Amino acid sequence: MTESLVPRLAADTVVLRAWRLHDVDQVFQACQDEQIQRWTTVPVPYLREHAEQFILEATQRWESGSATFAAAHPTSDRVIGSFGFVTAPSDGVVEIGYWVASDARGQGVATAATRLLCGWGFDSLELARIEWRAEVGNVASRMVAEACGFTVEG
Repeated sequence: MTESLVPRLAADTVVLRAWRLHDVDQVFQACQDEQIQRWTTVPVPYLREHAEQFILEATQRWESGSATFAAAHPTSDRVIGSFGFVTAPSDGVVEIGYWVASDARGQGVATAATRLLCGWGFDSLELARIEWRAEVGNVASRMVAEACGFTVEG
């Protein structure tokens, strides 16, 4: 899949766009963060080859129906996170997943990107439900999810 087929979603604080090969070093650096390693499924230790594989597999994720966007700063285009649907739609339901680079946290990036992604999912993909899951204790992710209208079930 070419970059032109991935939609570009924009807000004041973040742009969601296709992953690019030149993003590898930024992903590698971001995923050295202990919070990303603790709360996501990235390999530990996180090697440069993992970042390369992640970006190369982004095309396959799109082809299988799960969307993975690079979250970039709106003026510098620097990668500040990853947002996407970590499952392919099944009966109109997907699961959202995200991480934000440590130097971009606390600036509303995660909330803005989550709202962009969910709006696109409901409007363009006509999803019926978007689910968010996290391990107990991931308070920051829960705050983002709740700010975007997710409710805790269970």
